[in-house]
Amino acid sequence: TGKILRILEAQGDYNKGVEYIDVCIKKIGKDSESWSDCVLQKAESLIMAYNKTSDNNYLKSAMDAYESLLAKMPNSTYVLNNMAYLLAENDKDLNKAMEYAKRACDARPDNPMYLDTYAFACYKNGKYAEAAQLSQAAIQQYEAQQIVTPVEVYEHLGQSQEKLGNKSQALAAYQQALEAGGE
Repeated sequence: TGKILRILEAQGDYNKGVEYIDVCIKKIGKDSESWSDCVLQKAESLIMAYNKTSDNNYLKSAMDAYESLLAKMPNSTYVLNNMAYLLAENDKDLNKAMEYAKRACDARPDNPMYLDTYAFACYKNGKYAEAAQLSQAAIQQYEAQQIVTPVEVYEHLGQSQEKLGNKSQALAAYQQALEAGGE
């Protein structure tokens, strides 16, 4: 399924790609070990389609796909984190975004990506001090694990610091985002 899907996505034919995945999902059935992989591919394809088109039908379908994954795998930190970020990024059900992010973070507190998602969900819920603290913790985790910190993490820190009125700290975080982003 992967090769065909990548070709269809490269051509921008997301509908055909999603239809193809739906056929695969139907054929293998919900009890198959491959079911969750196929539904995850579907969700990711729908998000790509949404990012390209801004069509809210793609967004809703992606959220539905993640919800079906959570129904089957309620403790999957990967799915919890992705759903939390999708909800927060699109200002949808922000309380649920924070709940999902917290669950992923509690299960994997050493994962800087999950810390950043939790920080972002806190920010979107107006919990700016907690968001700034979590963003700082995410940056420390990235550094401790010798992983390049993504631009968005610095941006999230800057946004929180800005809301807290800490202009110099916000500016420093935005400057780090610019440096991390290169061009």
